[in-house]
Amino acid sequence: MVKDIRKQGLKAWKYLNDIDKDDVLEALGLEERTSPWATAFGTIGIFALGCLVGAGIGLAFAPKSGEEFRNEVGERMKRKADELGGMAQDYANRSQMPVT
Repeated sequence: MVKDIRKQGLKAWKYLNDIDKDDVLEALGLEERTSPWATAFGTIGIFALGCLVGAGIGLAFAPKSGEEFRNEVGERMKRKADELGGMAQDYANRSQMPVT
């Protein structure tokens, strides 16, 4: 009988040692308040981590160097501007035609 009481006492002691502040607050139906600053810094940290991971993946899978890519984009923009300029000129010429 003394051994059973001792075993039960040790089990209870282990259970009580595992209880922390969050367990007590939960049992009371309460929760710990978090400050708005802690939430904001956590959100900013996750955003920054996402930016770093995205930049790393972009650099790892980039098919061209930055200079080559910028030159190619610039050339494409010039070609599109020339095409649109020609289309605008055609449209301007059409609008000046007399209606019959």
